[in-house]
Amino acid sequence: MKTQLETTIEEGLNALQGQQYGKAESLFRQALQNAQDAKNELLMAKCLDNIGEVSFLQGWYEQAEPYFEQALEIRRKTLPTAHEDIIVSLNNLSATYFFQRKYRQAKPLCEQLITTYEVVLGKEHPEVATCLINLGLIAMAEGKLDNAEQRFAEANTIRQSNYEPMNILIGNSLSHLGNAYFEQKRYEQASQKFKEALVILEAHHSLDNSDLQVVVSKLVHSLEQTESFSELEQLYPSLISSTEIKLGPAHPEVTKYLEKLANLHLKQNKHEEAEKILQRLLSMKRRAFGETHPEVAKQLTNLAFMKQASGNAAQAETLFLQALSVYDNYKNKGITALTPAFTPYLEAIKNLAIFYESDKRYAKSEKQWQDLLQLVEPQSKVYPQLLLDAYEHFANSLTEQKKTTEAQSLLQKALRFLDQNGDNTKLDKVDFKLRQARFITTLANALKTENKYAEAEKHYKNALDILMKSLGPEHPDLAPALEGYADLLMLTYREPEAEHMLSCARTLTAKSKEGA
Repeated sequence: MKTQLETTIEEGLNALQGQQYGKAESLFRQALQNAQDAKNELLMAKCLDNIGEVSFLQGWYEQAEPYFEQALEIRRKTLPTAHEDIIVSLNNLSATYFFQRKYRQAKPLCEQLITTYEVVLGKEHPEVATCLINLGLIAMAEGKLDNAEQRFAEANTIRQSNYEPMNILIGNSLSHLGNAYFEQKRYEQASQKFKEALVILEAHHSLDNSDLQVVVSKLVHSLEQTESFSELEQLYPSLISSTEIKLGPAHPEVTKYLEKLANLHLKQNKHEEAEKILQRLLSMKRRAFGETHPEVAKQLTNLAFMKQASGNAAQAETLFLQALSVYDNYKNKGITALTPAFTPYLEAIKNLAIFYESDKRYAKSEKQWQDLLQLVEPQSKVYPQLLLDAYEHFANSLTEQKKTTEAQSLLQKALRFLDQNGDNTKLDKVDFKLRQARFITTLANALKTENKYAEAEKHYKNALDILMKSLGPEHPDLAPALEGYADLLMLTYREPEAEHMLSCARTLTAKSKEGA
Protein backbone atom coordinates (compact mmCIF):
# COMPACT_ATOMS: atom_id res chain seq x y z
CA MET A 1 0.00 0.00 0.00
CA LYS A 2 1.33 3.47 -0.98
CA THR A 3 2.18 5.99 1.68
CA GLN A 4 0.71 9.48 1.58
CA LEU A 5 4.11 10.82 0.55
CA GLU A 6 4.34 8.41 -2.41
CA THR A 7 0.80 9.30 -3.43
CA THR A 8 1.60 13.02 -3.36
CA ILE A 9 4.68 12.46 -5.54
CA GLU A 10 2.67 10.37 -8.00
CA GLU A 11 0.00 13.08 -8.25
CA GLY A 12 2.73 15.63 -8.87
CA LEU A 13 4.21 13.51 -11.66
CA ASN A 14 0.78 13.16 -13.28
CA ALA A 15 0.31 16.94 -13.13
CA LEU A 16 3.77 17.45 -14.61
CA GLN A 17 2.99 15.08 -17.47
CA GLY A 18 -0.15 17.10 -18.15
CA GLN A 19 1.92 20.32 -18.17
CA GLN A 20 0.11 21.58 -15.06
CA TYR A 21 3.32 23.08 -13.79
CA GLY A 22 1.91 25.15 -10.92
CA LYS A 23 -0.03 22.21 -9.50
CA ALA A 24 2.96 19.87 -9.95
CA GLU A 25 5.35 22.21 -8.14
CA SER A 26 2.89 22.69 -5.26
CA LEU A 27 2.56 18.90 -4.80
CA PHE A 28 6.32 18.32 -5.02
CA ARG A 29 6.99 21.02 -2.43
CA GLN A 30 4.41 19.43 -0.15
CA ALA A 31 6.11 16.07 -0.65
CA LEU A 32 9.52 17.65 0.04
CA GLN A 33 8.28 19.02 3.36
CA ASN A 34 6.93 15.58 4.30
CA ALA A 35 10.24 13.94 3.36
CA GLN A 36 12.17 16.48 5.43
CA ASP A 37 9.85 15.84 8.41
CA ALA A 38 10.46 12.11 7.99
CA LYS A 39 14.23 12.76 7.58
CA ASN A 40 14.19 10.56 4.46
CA GLU A 41 17.12 11.94 2.47
CA LEU A 42 16.59 9.86 -0.68
CA LEU A 43 12.98 10.97 -0.96
CA MET A 44 14.12 14.53 -0.32
CA ALA A 45 16.51 14.18 -3.27
CA LYS A 46 13.70 12.79 -5.44
CA CYS A 47 11.42 15.70 -4.54
CA LEU A 48 14.21 18.24 -5.20
CA ASP A 49 14.77 16.59 -8.58
CA ASN A 50 11.08 16.87 -9.39
CA ILE A 51 10.90 20.56 -8.40
CA GLY A 52 13.94 21.23 -10.58
CA GLU A 53 12.28 19.37 -13.46
CA VAL A 54 9.24 21.68 -13.27
CA SER A 55 11.48 24.70 -13.90
CA PHE A 56 13.68 22.89 -16.44
CA LEU A 57 10.75 21.91 -18.65
CA GLN A 58 9.65 25.54 -18.77
CA GLY A 59 13.14 26.69 -19.75
CA TRP A 60 13.84 28.25 -16.37
CA TYR A 61 17.28 26.71 -16.06
CA GLU A 62 18.67 29.12 -13.48
CA GLN A 63 15.78 28.28 -11.13
CA ALA A 64 16.19 24.54 -11.74
CA GLU A 65 19.93 24.56 -11.02
CA PRO A 66 19.95 24.76 -7.17
CA TYR A 67 17.39 21.94 -6.84
CA PHE A 68 19.41 19.62 -9.10
CA GLU A 69 22.59 20.57 -7.22
CA GLN A 70 21.01 19.75 -3.83
CA ALA A 71 19.66 16.44 -5.15
CA LEU A 72 23.09 15.42 -6.46
CA GLU A 73 24.79 16.44 -3.20
CA ILE A 74 22.42 14.27 -1.14
CA ARG A 75 22.77 11.26 -3.45
CA ARG A 76 26.55 11.47 -3.53
CA LYS A 77 26.58 11.25 0.26
CA THR A 78 24.19 8.33 0.48
CA LEU A 79 24.54 6.22 -2.70
CA PRO A 80 27.31 4.35 -4.56
CA THR A 81 29.02 6.28 -7.38
CA ALA A 82 27.41 4.22 -10.14
CA HIS A 83 23.87 4.27 -8.73
CA GLU A 84 21.18 5.04 -11.29
CA ASP A 85 19.87 7.98 -9.24
CA ILE A 86 23.31 9.61 -9.29
CA ILE A 87 23.37 9.14 -13.05
CA VAL A 88 19.95 10.85 -13.26
CA SER A 89 21.28 13.77 -11.19
CA LEU A 90 24.44 14.11 -13.30
CA ASN A 91 22.34 14.16 -16.48
CA ASN A 92 19.91 16.74 -15.09
CA LEU A 93 22.58 19.07 -13.75
CA SER A 94 24.90 18.85 -16.77
CA ALA A 95 21.98 19.70 -19.09
CA THR A 96 21.01 22.64 -16.88
CA TYR A 97 24.56 23.99 -16.96
CA PHE A 98 24.79 23.47 -20.73
CA PHE A 99 21.62 25.43 -21.51
CA GLN A 100 22.96 28.29 -19.39
CA ARG A 101 26.27 28.11 -21.29
CA LYS A 102 28.08 27.16 -18.10
CA TYR A 103 30.32 24.81 -20.03
CA ARG A 104 33.08 24.56 -17.43
CA GLN A 105 30.59 23.23 -14.89
CA ALA A 106 28.88 20.91 -17.39
CA LYS A 107 32.04 19.30 -18.76
CA PRO A 108 33.26 17.41 -15.63
CA LEU A 109 29.76 16.03 -15.04
CA CYS A 110 29.64 14.65 -18.60
CA GLU A 111 33.09 13.15 -18.16
CA GLN A 112 31.99 11.52 -14.90
CA LEU A 113 28.95 10.09 -16.69
CA ILE A 114 31.15 8.58 -19.40
CA THR A 115 33.42 6.99 -16.80
CA THR A 116 30.42 5.55 -14.95
CA TYR A 117 28.73 4.22 -18.10
CA GLU A 118 31.96 2.64 -19.34
CA VAL A 119 32.38 0.78 -16.05
CA VAL A 120 28.75 -0.26 -15.63
CA LEU A 121 27.58 -0.68 -19.24
CA GLY A 122 30.76 -0.98 -21.31
CA LYS A 123 32.65 1.40 -23.57
CA GLU A 124 30.50 0.66 -26.63
CA HIS A 125 27.13 1.31 -24.96
CA PRO A 126 24.80 3.87 -26.61
CA GLU A 127 24.71 5.93 -23.39
CA VAL A 128 28.46 6.48 -23.78
CA ALA A 129 27.78 7.83 -27.29
CA THR A 130 25.16 10.24 -25.93
CA CYS A 131 27.67 11.60 -23.40
CA LEU A 132 30.31 11.94 -26.12
CA ILE A 133 27.83 13.96 -28.20
CA ASN A 134 27.23 16.23 -25.22
CA LEU A 135 30.98 16.70 -24.69
CA GLY A 136 31.31 17.44 -28.41
CA LEU A 137 28.63 20.12 -28.17
CA ILE A 138 30.44 21.67 -25.21
CA ALA A 139 33.69 21.65 -27.18
CA MET A 140 31.92 23.30 -30.14
CA ALA A 141 30.54 25.99 -27.85
CA GLU A 142 34.05 26.62 -26.51
CA GLY A 143 35.50 26.78 -30.02
CA LYS A 144 37.54 23.59 -29.56
CA LEU A 145 36.61 22.20 -32.94
CA ASP A 146 39.26 19.46 -33.17
CA ASN A 147 38.10 18.05 -29.84
CA ALA A 148 34.46 18.27 -30.91
CA GLU A 149 35.20 16.43 -34.14
CA GLN A 150 36.91 13.62 -32.21
CA ARG A 151 33.99 13.27 -29.77
CA PHE A 152 31.37 13.21 -32.54
CA ALA A 153 33.36 10.67 -34.56
CA GLU A 154 33.67 8.36 -31.53
CA ALA A 155 29.95 8.71 -30.82
CA ASN A 156 29.06 7.94 -34.43
CA THR A 157 31.22 4.79 -34.41
CA ILE A 158 29.49 3.53 -31.25
CA ARG A 159 26.03 4.22 -32.61
CA GLN A 160 26.75 2.52 -35.91
CA SER A 161 27.81 -0.60 -34.02
CA ASN A 162 24.61 -0.60 -31.92
CA TYR A 163 21.82 0.46 -34.27
CA GLU A 164 20.39 -0.31 -37.69
CA PRO A 165 21.86 1.92 -40.45
CA MET A 166 18.71 4.08 -40.75
CA ASN A 167 18.36 4.80 -37.02
CA ILE A 168 17.74 8.49 -36.41
CA LEU A 169 20.48 8.63 -33.76
CA ILE A 170 23.05 7.74 -36.42
CA GLY A 171 21.63 10.55 -38.57
CA ASN A 172 22.02 12.95 -35.66
CA SER A 173 25.63 11.97 -34.94
CA LEU A 174 26.53 12.28 -38.63
CA SER A 175 24.94 15.75 -38.62
CA HIS A 176 27.02 16.74 -35.57
CA LEU A 177 30.18 15.49 -37.24
CA GLY A 178 29.28 17.44 -40.37
CA ASN A 179 28.87 20.57 -38.23
CA ALA A 180 32.36 20.11 -36.76
CA TYR A 181 33.85 19.95 -40.26
CA PHE A 182 31.65 22.86 -41.38
CA GLU A 183 32.86 25.15 -38.59
CA GLN A 184 36.45 24.28 -39.53
CA LYS A 185 35.62 25.23 -43.15
CA ARG A 186 36.41 21.69 -44.28
CA TYR A 187 33.50 21.82 -46.65
CA GLU A 188 34.17 18.67 -48.69
CA GLN A 189 34.13 16.48 -45.58
CA ALA A 190 31.18 18.43 -44.18
CA SER A 191 29.09 17.94 -47.33
CA GLN A 192 29.79 14.19 -47.30
CA LYS A 193 28.58 13.82 -43.70
CA PHE A 194 25.54 16.04 -44.29
CA LYS A 195 24.56 13.92 -47.31
CA GLU A 196 24.87 10.73 -45.25
CA ALA A 197 22.84 12.33 -42.45
CA LEU A 198 20.10 13.52 -44.80
CA VAL A 199 19.47 10.04 -46.17
CA ILE A 200 18.53 9.01 -42.64
CA LEU A 201 16.91 12.18 -41.29
CA GLU A 202 14.58 12.62 -44.28
CA ALA A 203 13.10 9.21 -43.45
CA HIS A 204 12.18 10.43 -39.96
CA HIS A 205 11.30 14.14 -40.35
CA SER A 206 8.99 16.18 -42.52
CA LEU A 207 10.63 18.79 -44.73
CA ASP A 208 9.53 21.66 -42.50
CA ASN A 209 11.42 20.21 -39.50
CA SER A 210 13.81 22.91 -38.29
CA ASP A 211 16.70 20.50 -37.58
CA LEU A 212 16.40 19.02 -41.06
CA GLN A 213 16.34 22.48 -42.65
CA VAL A 214 19.58 23.39 -40.86
CA VAL A 215 21.32 20.29 -42.26
CA VAL A 216 20.02 21.02 -45.78
CA SER A 217 21.10 24.66 -45.53
CA LYS A 218 24.60 23.71 -44.42
CA LEU A 219 24.91 21.06 -47.11
CA VAL A 220 23.97 23.64 -49.73
CA HIS A 221 26.48 26.12 -48.30
CA SER A 222 29.22 23.46 -48.24
CA LEU A 223 28.59 22.53 -51.86
CA GLU A 224 28.55 26.20 -52.83
CA GLN A 225 31.88 26.77 -51.10
CA THR A 226 33.47 23.86 -52.97
CA GLU A 227 31.79 25.00 -56.21
CA SER A 228 30.25 21.56 -56.67
CA PHE A 229 28.08 22.89 -59.48
CA SER A 230 27.01 19.52 -60.88
CA GLU A 231 25.75 18.36 -57.47
CA LEU A 232 24.02 21.67 -56.82
CA GLU A 233 22.40 21.55 -60.25
CA GLN A 234 20.82 18.24 -59.22
CA LEU A 235 20.12 19.22 -55.61
CA TYR A 236 18.33 22.54 -56.16
CA PRO A 237 15.53 21.21 -58.44
CA SER A 238 14.98 18.30 -56.04
CA LEU A 239 14.72 20.70 -53.10
CA ILE A 240 12.40 23.01 -55.06
CA SER A 241 10.10 20.15 -56.01
CA SER A 242 9.92 18.56 -52.55
CA THR A 243 9.55 21.95 -50.84
CA GLU A 244 6.68 22.92 -53.17
CA ILE A 245 4.88 19.68 -52.33
CA LYS A 246 5.37 20.01 -48.58
CA LEU A 247 5.11 23.78 -48.07
CA GLY A 248 3.37 25.13 -51.17
CA PRO A 249 4.71 26.82 -54.34
CA ALA A 250 4.79 30.31 -52.84
CA HIS A 251 6.65 29.41 -49.63
CA PRO A 252 9.84 31.47 -48.91
CA GLU A 253 11.92 28.27 -48.91
CA VAL A 254 10.85 27.64 -52.52
CA THR A 255 11.83 31.19 -53.45
CA LYS A 256 15.20 30.78 -51.73
CA TYR A 257 16.13 27.68 -53.72
CA LEU A 258 14.83 29.13 -56.99
CA GLU A 259 17.08 32.16 -56.46
CA LYS A 260 20.02 29.89 -55.68
CA LEU A 261 19.41 27.85 -58.85
CA ALA A 262 19.19 31.03 -60.92
CA ASN A 263 22.48 32.29 -59.46
CA LEU A 264 24.09 28.93 -60.18
CA HIS A 265 23.04 29.16 -63.83
CA LEU A 266 24.45 32.70 -63.99
CA LYS A 267 27.81 31.51 -62.63
CA GLN A 268 27.85 28.91 -65.39
CA ASN A 269 26.83 31.53 -68.00
CA LYS A 270 23.59 29.64 -68.64
CA HIS A 271 21.64 32.84 -69.14
CA GLU A 272 18.56 31.32 -70.79
CA GLU A 273 18.02 28.89 -67.92
CA ALA A 274 18.60 31.67 -65.40
CA GLU A 275 16.13 33.98 -67.14
CA LYS A 276 13.34 31.37 -67.05
CA ILE A 277 13.70 31.05 -63.28
CA LEU A 278 13.98 34.80 -62.73
CA GLN A 279 10.87 35.41 -64.82
CA ARG A 280 9.07 32.79 -62.75
CA LEU A 281 10.15 34.51 -59.54
CA LEU A 282 9.02 37.88 -60.89
CA SER A 283 5.61 36.44 -61.73
CA MET A 284 5.35 34.90 -58.23
CA LYS A 285 6.18 38.22 -56.57
CA ARG A 286 3.71 40.16 -58.70
CA ARG A 287 0.91 37.74 -57.83
CA ALA A 288 1.79 37.84 -54.16
CA PHE A 289 2.44 41.57 -53.69
CA GLY A 290 1.18 43.51 -56.70
CA GLU A 291 3.22 45.65 -59.09
CA THR A 292 4.53 48.30 -56.68
CA HIS A 293 6.28 46.30 -53.98
CA PRO A 294 10.02 46.19 -53.11
CA GLU A 295 10.03 42.41 -53.68
CA VAL A 296 8.96 43.02 -57.28
CA ALA A 297 11.72 45.61 -57.65
CA LYS A 298 14.21 43.09 -56.29
CA GLN A 299 13.30 40.54 -58.96
CA LEU A 300 13.39 43.17 -61.71
CA THR A 301 16.89 44.06 -60.51
CA ASN A 302 18.00 40.41 -60.60
CA LEU A 303 16.72 40.17 -64.18
CA ALA A 304 18.55 43.38 -65.04
CA PHE A 305 21.84 42.01 -63.72
CA MET A 306 21.30 38.84 -65.76
CA LYS A 307 20.67 40.86 -68.94
CA GLN A 308 23.74 42.96 -68.24
CA ALA A 309 25.87 39.82 -67.75
CA SER A 310 24.61 38.39 -71.04
CA GLY A 311 25.57 41.60 -72.87
CA ASN A 312 22.06 42.94 -73.41
CA ALA A 313 22.58 46.47 -72.10
CA ALA A 314 19.36 47.91 -73.55
CA GLN A 315 17.10 45.42 -71.81
CA ALA A 316 19.18 45.69 -68.63
CA GLU A 317 18.65 49.47 -68.59
CA THR A 318 14.89 49.05 -69.06
CA LEU A 319 14.70 46.61 -66.15
CA PHE A 320 16.83 48.79 -63.85
CA LEU A 321 14.53 51.72 -64.66
CA GLN A 322 11.45 49.57 -64.02
CA ALA A 323 12.87 48.53 -60.65
CA LEU A 324 13.43 52.16 -59.75
CA SER A 325 9.94 53.14 -60.94
CA VAL A 326 8.42 50.73 -58.40
CA TYR A 327 9.31 53.30 -55.78
CA ASP A 328 7.60 56.20 -57.54
CA ASN A 329 4.49 55.78 -55.38
CA TYR A 330 6.62 55.98 -52.24
CA LYS A 331 8.52 58.95 -53.63
CA ASN A 332 5.32 60.83 -54.50
CA LYS A 333 4.03 60.26 -50.97
CA GLY A 334 7.24 61.67 -49.50
CA ILE A 335 9.63 58.79 -48.91
CA THR A 336 11.76 59.22 -45.77
CA ALA A 337 14.32 57.23 -43.80
CA LEU A 338 11.45 55.92 -41.67
CA THR A 339 9.72 54.40 -44.70
CA PRO A 340 10.40 50.64 -44.95
CA ALA A 341 11.07 51.02 -48.68
CA PHE A 342 13.75 53.68 -48.17
CA THR A 343 16.78 51.35 -48.11
CA PRO A 344 15.79 49.32 -51.21
CA TYR A 345 14.98 52.62 -52.94
CA LEU A 346 18.54 53.80 -52.32
CA GLU A 347 19.89 50.49 -53.61
CA ALA A 348 17.79 50.83 -56.78
CA ILE A 349 19.31 54.24 -57.49
CA LYS A 350 22.80 52.88 -56.82
CA ASN A 351 22.27 49.89 -59.14
CA LEU A 352 21.19 52.14 -62.01
CA ALA A 353 24.10 54.52 -61.39
CA ILE A 354 26.65 51.69 -61.44
CA PHE A 355 25.07 50.27 -64.59
CA TYR A 356 25.49 53.61 -66.41
CA GLU A 357 29.03 53.92 -65.08
CA SER A 358 29.99 50.43 -66.29
CA ASP A 359 28.45 51.29 -69.66
CA LYS A 360 30.62 54.45 -69.75
CA ARG A 361 27.54 56.69 -69.78
CA TYR A 362 28.99 58.97 -67.16
CA ALA A 363 26.57 61.89 -67.56
CA LYS A 364 23.61 59.60 -66.78
CA SER A 365 25.57 58.01 -63.96
CA GLU A 366 26.32 61.45 -62.51
CA LYS A 367 22.61 62.29 -62.29
CA GLN A 368 21.88 59.11 -60.31
CA TRP A 369 24.76 59.71 -57.90
CA GLN A 370 23.53 63.25 -57.30
CA ASP A 371 20.05 61.93 -56.48
CA LEU A 372 21.50 59.32 -54.18
CA LEU A 373 23.71 61.78 -52.29
CA GLN A 374 20.78 64.11 -51.69
CA LEU A 375 19.00 61.26 -49.92
CA VAL A 376 21.94 59.68 -48.13
CA GLU A 377 23.96 62.65 -46.85
CA PRO A 378 21.26 63.68 -44.31
CA GLN A 379 21.26 60.04 -43.13
CA SER A 380 25.05 59.59 -43.11
CA LYS A 381 25.07 57.97 -39.66
CA VAL A 382 22.62 55.31 -40.85
CA TYR A 383 24.20 54.69 -44.27
CA PRO A 384 27.92 55.52 -43.91
CA GLN A 385 29.16 52.85 -46.31
CA LEU A 386 26.55 53.65 -48.95
CA LEU A 387 27.56 57.30 -48.68
CA LEU A 388 31.23 56.38 -49.15
CA ASP A 389 30.33 54.21 -52.16
CA ALA A 390 28.45 57.13 -53.69
CA TYR A 391 31.34 59.53 -53.12
CA GLU A 392 33.81 57.11 -54.71
CA HIS A 393 31.76 56.24 -57.79
CA PHE A 394 30.53 59.80 -58.30
CA ALA A 395 34.10 61.06 -58.22
CA ASN A 396 35.11 58.47 -60.80
CA SER A 397 32.26 59.54 -63.09
CA LEU A 398 33.24 63.20 -62.76
CA THR A 399 36.90 62.41 -63.45
CA GLU A 400 35.99 60.41 -66.57
CA GLN A 401 34.07 63.49 -67.81
CA LYS A 402 37.12 65.71 -67.12
CA LYS A 403 35.16 67.51 -64.40
CA THR A 404 38.24 67.41 -62.25
CA THR A 405 37.51 70.45 -60.10
CA GLU A 406 34.15 68.98 -59.05
CA ALA A 407 35.77 65.57 -58.51
CA GLN A 408 38.47 67.06 -56.28
CA SER A 409 35.90 68.92 -54.20
CA LEU A 410 33.86 65.74 -53.76
CA LEU A 411 36.92 63.65 -52.81
CA GLN A 412 38.07 66.22 -50.26
CA LYS A 413 34.55 66.06 -48.79
CA ALA A 414 34.76 62.27 -48.65
CA LEU A 415 38.15 62.35 -46.91
CA ARG A 416 36.83 64.84 -44.35
CA PHE A 417 33.90 62.54 -43.70
CA LEU A 418 36.28 59.63 -43.07
CA ASP A 419 38.45 61.71 -40.72
CA GLN A 420 35.47 63.00 -38.75
CA ASN A 421 33.46 59.75 -38.63
CA GLY A 422 36.10 57.04 -38.48
CA ASP A 423 34.50 55.07 -35.65
CA ASN A 424 31.00 55.45 -37.08
CA THR A 425 31.67 54.20 -40.61
CA LYS A 426 31.15 50.53 -39.62
CA LEU A 427 34.41 49.69 -41.41
CA ASP A 428 37.13 47.65 -39.76
CA LYS A 429 40.60 49.20 -39.55
CA VAL A 430 41.94 47.67 -42.77
CA ASP A 431 38.81 48.48 -44.82
CA PHE A 432 38.89 52.03 -43.49
CA LYS A 433 42.49 52.49 -44.64
CA LEU A 434 41.76 50.85 -47.98
CA ARG A 435 38.83 53.18 -48.60
CA GLN A 436 40.93 56.18 -47.57
CA ALA A 437 43.72 55.17 -49.96
CA ARG A 438 41.28 54.72 -52.85
CA PHE A 439 39.90 58.22 -52.33
CA ILE A 440 43.41 59.65 -52.26
CA THR A 441 44.36 57.71 -55.41
CA THR A 442 41.27 59.00 -57.25
CA LEU A 443 42.13 62.53 -56.09
CA ALA A 444 45.65 62.08 -57.46
CA ASN A 445 44.21 60.89 -60.78
CA ALA A 446 42.01 63.99 -60.97
CA LEU A 447 44.95 66.32 -60.21
CA LYS A 448 47.08 64.55 -62.81
CA THR A 449 44.54 65.30 -65.56
CA GLU A 450 44.98 69.01 -64.73
CA ASN A 451 48.77 68.63 -65.04
CA LYS A 452 49.20 69.28 -61.31
CA TYR A 453 51.90 66.65 -61.18
CA ALA A 454 53.68 67.63 -57.98
CA GLU A 455 50.46 67.67 -55.98
CA ALA A 456 49.28 64.44 -57.59
CA GLU A 457 52.60 62.71 -56.83
CA LYS A 458 52.30 63.64 -53.18
CA HIS A 459 48.88 61.97 -53.04
CA TYR A 460 50.04 58.82 -54.85
CA LYS A 461 52.86 58.43 -52.36
CA ASN A 462 50.46 59.00 -49.48
CA ALA A 463 48.03 56.38 -50.83
CA LEU A 464 50.80 53.82 -51.34
CA ASP A 465 52.16 54.46 -47.86
CA ILE A 466 48.72 53.85 -46.32
CA LEU A 467 48.21 50.68 -48.37
CA MET A 468 51.63 49.19 -47.64
CA LYS A 469 51.31 49.82 -43.90
CA SER A 470 47.79 48.38 -43.81
CA LEU A 471 48.01 45.52 -46.32
CA GLY A 472 51.69 44.86 -46.87
CA PRO A 473 53.78 45.47 -50.02
CA GLU A 474 52.44 42.48 -51.97
CA HIS A 475 48.70 43.04 -51.74
CA PRO A 476 46.86 43.33 -55.10
CA ASP A 477 44.94 46.42 -53.94
CA LEU A 478 48.18 48.38 -54.36
CA ALA A 479 48.00 47.90 -58.15
CA PRO A 480 45.64 50.84 -59.04
CA ALA A 481 47.77 53.33 -57.10
CA LEU A 482 50.97 51.91 -58.65
CA GLU A 483 49.49 52.14 -62.15
CA GLY A 484 48.32 55.71 -61.61
CA TYR A 485 51.71 56.72 -60.23
CA ALA A 486 53.48 54.95 -63.13
CA ASP A 487 51.42 56.97 -65.61
CA LEU A 488 52.43 60.19 -63.84
CA LEU A 489 56.09 59.16 -63.95
CA MET A 490 55.81 58.54 -67.70
CA LEU A 491 54.23 61.96 -68.18
CA THR A 492 57.12 63.54 -66.30
CA TYR A 493 59.74 61.65 -68.34
CA ARG A 494 60.86 59.28 -65.59
CA GLU A 495 60.56 56.12 -67.66
CA PRO A 496 62.79 53.77 -65.57
CA GLU A 497 60.82 54.52 -62.40
CA ALA A 498 57.56 54.19 -64.34
CA GLU A 499 58.56 50.78 -65.72
CA HIS A 500 59.43 49.61 -62.20
CA MET A 501 56.05 50.73 -60.90
CA LEU A 502 54.21 49.05 -63.79
CA SER A 503 56.18 45.85 -63.30
CA CYS A 504 55.19 45.77 -59.63
CA ALA A 505 51.53 46.41 -60.53
CA ARG A 506 51.54 43.64 -63.16
CA THR A 507 53.08 41.17 -60.70
CA LEU A 508 50.46 41.95 -58.04
CA THR A 509 47.62 41.66 -60.57
CA ALA A 510 48.95 38.34 -61.86
CA LYS A 511 49.23 36.94 -58.32
CA SER A 512 45.69 38.07 -57.63
CA LYS A 513 44.38 36.21 -60.72
CA GLU A 514 46.32 33.06 -59.77
CA GLY A 515 44.74 33.09 -56.32
CA ALA A 516 41.23 33.74 -57.63
